[in-house]
Amino acid sequence: MAYGFLKPVASLNGLPCSGHGLCLPSTVHSVQGCGTPPVPYSIVIKNFTCWWPPTPLIPLTAINPIRATVLVQFIPIMIGGDTFTPHIALCTNIVIYICPCGKSVCPIPTPIPCSTLTIEDAGGVGHPRVLFPTTLTVFAFKIPIARILDPLGVGFPGFSYPCSSVVAFGHPTVLAS
Repeated sequence: MAYGFLKPVASLNGLPCSGHGLCLPSTVHSVQGCGTPPVPYSIVIKNFTCWWPPTPLIPLTAINPIRATVLVQFIPIMIGGDTFTPHIALCTNIVIYICPCGKSVCPIPTPIPCSTLTIEDAGGVGHPRVLFPTTLTVFAFKIPIARILDPLGVGFPGFSYPCSSVVAFGHPTVLAS
């Protein structure tokens, strides 16, 4: 008897996550003095104006031989706590710098990458993606396995922090509840 929803099992095949956010490059992030660094905002706010596109789920560490013993169709599976390459935003927002020009001041609109404008993206590096499985009954190495729609941040699908993306692909013939 299966408890919960049956969903396809996720594997380490390098396919992308779902991505999150919305790219609105004409959005004014802030108005500030000339030569000052942009003031970053939380990713919760920047999700409304910045886009983190679907990015391949490539693990930060190599798969050890013991871990490679649990395979689905000859591919290792994802388990809870897997950490993937950072998620970088490809969109820009506008920072308006107020600079002196003659006897007055002039606004200078400057497009800045969203990863620089987001606190969690660590100055343009990207925010971390750590898998948090939602299964309660299926384990590998005493760790819950991953399925599609599992969040890549703390929380639940669609409302996780810092990454709101989910696992987007899995094996259509191997299901777990």
